[in-house]
Amino acid sequence: MDDVLLPPQEGIHYIVSYQYSDERYLDLIPKLLATRADVTIFKYKGQGLSVNRNLAVEKASADLIMFADDDTRLSPNAFQDVRKVFEKYPDLDIAFFNASTYTGKPLKKYPKEEMWLTGMPQGYTISAIEIAAKRECVQNRLRFDERFGLGTKFLTCGEEEIWMEDAVKAGLKMRYFPIKTVETSTLLKKSLLYVDAGVQRSFGAVTYYKHREKAWLICFNFALQAAKDGYCHFWPLMRHFSEGIRYMKRTK
Repeated sequence: MDDVLLPPQEGIHYIVSYQYSDERYLDLIPKLLATRADVTIFKYKGQGLSVNRNLAVEKASADLIMFADDDTRLSPNAFQDVRKVFEKYPDLDIAFFNASTYTGKPLKKYPKEEMWLTGMPQGYTISAIEIAAKRECVQNRLRFDERFGLGTKFLTCGEEEIWMEDAVKAGLKMRYFPIKTVETSTLLKKSLLYVDAGVQRSFGAVTYYKHREKAWLICFNFALQAAKDGYCHFWPLMRHFSEGIRYMKRTK
């Protein structure tokens, strides 16, 4: 937790949504948090990354919000860099930045130039830790779909893609900036697409959310090509894609 919190700064406040499954885990809350006037802790008994993020957003009151996980390290100038882009673009609603590993290796293959976004970028997918947004544009308007994400048993990723799709549908103005704001140790769940059933179900579910009945053909073609390329077997992959699609149809 020491790595997540930067030294106190004027105008910066941290909201910690502490999720637990048993009261004994409350003893694990870092004592440091109680000593910081710029930290507020909210405790929630339950599970699910999307649920936790939604709770934190509900409690926010600042003009701008960012997301951080307990294994992230904010860059020393992260807050200043975020402020600058929103000052430069007053009409901007959501900004996307870069992340790296602790050793400085870019987490993904990011574009080198700034750009306006009208959907998920080509070549990589957005992660929550890369996002900064005007609170008024997302609070009570955008939520992470709680059917998706770590802590769920069926659709173990894909919540950021759904969030991004909802932001596009809401007509929010979004821009990407090639500026690193955070470091992380996180293994990208989506990189396990060819080996993890939960990721495969999530792919099918996200595809259905975006394309509805066309998802069947899209997933079929993807699975067929993946099998031809030798990444996996066709039928297990297509079965999990189908499970994700059917789950979304049952839980509209």
